[in-house]
Amino acid sequence: MLATIAISLCMTRTQRKAIIIQRLHYGIMTCSGQRVIDLRKEHKYISRCGKYYCAFCDYHKGTIVEASKNLLFFAKKYGSLRLIVDSNSACDFEFLKGLSWIASHDKPCRGCRFGGGWSWWSDCPVRDCTTQKAIDFCYQCEDFPCQRLKTEPLLERKKAIIETNKQIKTLGIEEYSGTLRKRYKD
Repeated sequence: MLATIAISLCMTRTQRKAIIIQRLHYGIMTCSGQRVIDLRKEHKYISRCGKYYCAFCDYHKGTIVEASKNLLFFAKKYGSLRLIVDSNSACDFEFLKGLSWIASHDKPCRGCRFGGGWSWWSDCPVRDCTTQKAIDFCYQCEDFPCQRLKTEPLLERKKAIIETNKQIKTLGIEEYSGTLRKRYKD
């Protein structure tokens, strides 16, 4: 007990607030007798924006990187693929640039709750903001939906994040988690 008091005296107000929020969050403390959201192990696989379920995601499992490597191998091996695509105006071969970029990554997505999502998307605004505010999802913020989610770039994507967070708030984490897992299994 004395050690806890000594440690808390050495912390800034922001650090103490973050610890209290974390304890509330994990059910160590209650707020007004009401238990706050408890992210059990299976819920920790829900991305911070609420759109993805990492445990079933092909990016997280490494399937997308491996598929990109395989497709790139065949595209390079068989030059005739380019002729077929060009003659049918199927796509522009800048696609190979993107494919090469994905295939060049040796690590799959770690997930935003497990160290930051894909290693090349280190500045996800939703992940950074929710982490900084010690919340799990955008809807838990008093500023939701904030200006960051209402403006470009990627406005359509951000609108989807707003709708997803409204859904989590309405359904609750248990029901939403089941819905999201089912979407990935189907």
